[in-house]
Amino acid sequence: MRYPTIICAATASIFAAAPQGVLSQEQAESLEVVVVTARQREEDARNVPFALTVLDAGALETRRVDDTHSFFRQAPGLSLTSFDDGRFAYFQLRGIGPLSQAIGPDDGSVVTYVDGIPQPVFASEFAYLDLQRMEVLRGPQGTLFGRNTQGGAISITTRAPTAEFEGRVRLEGGEQEYGLGEISISGPLAGQRVLGRLSLRASTLDGFVDNTAPGGDSLGGRTDYAGRGVVVIEPEQEDGWRVTLSANADRRDSEPYFYVLRGESDPLVEIDPENEVERTAWGVSLKLEKSLGFADLTSITAGNGFRTEQLLDDTNGLIYGPLFGQPPSDFLPPLDFSDWEEEEDRLYQELRLSSVEGGDIAWSAGIVYFTSDLDVELDNRSTFSPVLNGDRDATQGIDSYAAYAEVTLPIAGPRLSATAGLRYTRDEKSLEATFTGIGFPGSVSFHQEDSQEDFDFFTGRLGLTYAATDSLNIYTTVGRGAKSGGFPRLTLNAAFGIDSPAYDESTSWTYEAGMKALLLDGRASVDLSAFYNDVDDEQLFVLDLVAFQFVPVNLDTRSIGLEAQGSFALTHAWTLSGGLAWTDGEMRDDDVFSGSESGNPIPNVPELSTSLTLDYRGDSLAWSGVTFTPFMTLTHQYVDDRAADVADSFDLNAYHNVDLRIGASFRQFELFAFSRNLLDEEQELNGVLFGPGVEAASLAQPRIMGVGLTSSF
Repeated sequence: MRYPTIICAATASIFAAAPQGVLSQEQAESLEVVVVTARQREEDARNVPFALTVLDAGALETRRVDDTHSFFRQAPGLSLTSFDDGRFAYFQLRGIGPLSQAIGPDDGSVVTYVDGIPQPVFASEFAYLDLQRMEVLRGPQGTLFGRNTQGGAISITTRAPTAEFEGRVRLEGGEQEYGLGEISISGPLAGQRVLGRLSLRASTLDGFVDNTAPGGDSLGGRTDYAGRGVVVIEPEQEDGWRVTLSANADRRDSEPYFYVLRGESDPLVEIDPENEVERTAWGVSLKLEKSLGFADLTSITAGNGFRTEQLLDDTNGLIYGPLFGQPPSDFLPPLDFSDWEEEEDRLYQELRLSSVEGGDIAWSAGIVYFTSDLDVELDNRSTFSPVLNGDRDATQGIDSYAAYAEVTLPIAGPRLSATAGLRYTRDEKSLEATFTGIGFPGSVSFHQEDSQEDFDFFTGRLGLTYAATDSLNIYTTVGRGAKSGGFPRLTLNAAFGIDSPAYDESTSWTYEAGMKALLLDGRASVDLSAFYNDVDDEQLFVLDLVAFQFVPVNLDTRSIGLEAQGSFALTHAWTLSGGLAWTDGEMRDDDVFSGSESGNPIPNVPELSTSLTLDYRGDSLAWSGVTFTPFMTLTHQYVDDRAADVADSFDLNAYHNVDLRIGASFRQFELFAFSRNLLDEEQELNGVLFGPGVEAASLAQPRIMGVGLTSSF
């Protein structure tokens, strides 16, 4: 309890030191209206009939939300599994999401969208560069956002080009050789009709996990490069075409450690060769918008994908030594490694008609085509396992077709409105793969497989919203969610001459009720929601120790929960905001392969998670002829302990995270100091049981303190 006490005491001392009248209503200001695009159109967040968490451009900057790790700390109920290597980061929301590592390119229940374009599961850990807004859409979003948004969606909106020239530079440096440089410029390119924006970022961070192998270095570090360019061509006439061209690239070179043995005083590994991952993600898009009079037409054509090259030691001696009762040095020979390349190319096309803004009836309808090719080339060498030997080459293809429509209209008077939406999706999936053995006992010399599976499913929602007053909305929603089935991206059974079996699609029903209110003359906002999720056939791959094959397992889950979010403008200078999520999630199936038992908790889903942010931006002050404005942002996250796997083998420890940013602004620039994980607390993000008594976890970064500067021009 000492950490919460410290935090509460610090917060109390800040208020105690503030000027008299800090909490007076006369000095407070109303909160701004939160505008979102959660239903593919701009509207007040209070009118959306499901819960959502919104971070605008100001919050993203003051809280230094730069990547998935800093982002998920702002949204209670959102769990993150990541190895911080740029390959993949996947989320669980309200207890819905992968039960272990993502097993295929569609095994993500919370899909990330950037400007309406879905991002690859295995490249969704990227730099959050020059963003306008982030929205966490809670509950199934399959009607308007589409495939696999069974638990929700992360909708990211980037900054648009401006009609006037502007620029911004950001520089930061700190502990662990942390460094960041970023620049954004925006303005007209050809009069007021052609506008452009260019953003670039580079960052570095040293490792924090020591490698005890001879000549070993620290692991867990990375180097990132990211850039985005946008050109907007405004129409000459009101009914002309508005054209948006965009291109982005994101490169991460990392030296991940993946897991460390739990219970050790310092995070250590013993591997040779050291892990190296090079991941490059890319994207291009063309967006066309035109008013047809009766409706607005939008076309989005986009291509994106990634390429990853990895050299990994699959046998950390500090884990495999205790597992097999041998000295860790027995696992040092560099014959235990995997060398692989992974590449995915995707094409997305959407045509959408939407109602004209301002009408009593709001509607959207569209069709979507999506295709993907994922190619994996994996060469394994090991001294002890047939699965970890041989050369694999597998190509997965996905062709997906969808049609959707949603309408919101008033019923029984202007205060009561109903929403109804439906989407049909057909996925056609194929797998072509070969395996070539190297003569290791227990593995075949060659195996070839050619498989195909099709999946058809409906998603949608029904909702009612009642405007009880001008500042209070009450809603209830029923949503149908789905996540497509498919093939595992690693054809591990090929070593035994066996095809990789497909796993079934997962479906769910979500029931939600809540309220969204403005209080105290607009100085405070409060959102409350309650939900129930009933999920059939959540997906998991496990090892059958009898047949020694990897088999798909589809397990049912159930989760119920309560969520609360709010903001309070204490004065014109002080704002308090945050939220909490209480989630009771459990497995509903017994399974001998995975160890799941009915009643076990859903892995990596804390019963309680909270986020609290205190923002301060004071009045202008003068000192020695220099005028400046002080500011501060203090953020606290709490995550309860949670199960590591479906067998409830052990619990990951609860933790607190505190971030701080404090400084002053001077006309066109700001100087500040910052700290991530100010209390330097060890934070376990996910875990795995390798064997009896051999527990391992992946850790968040330790404390990083530094200084920074931003300048606008």
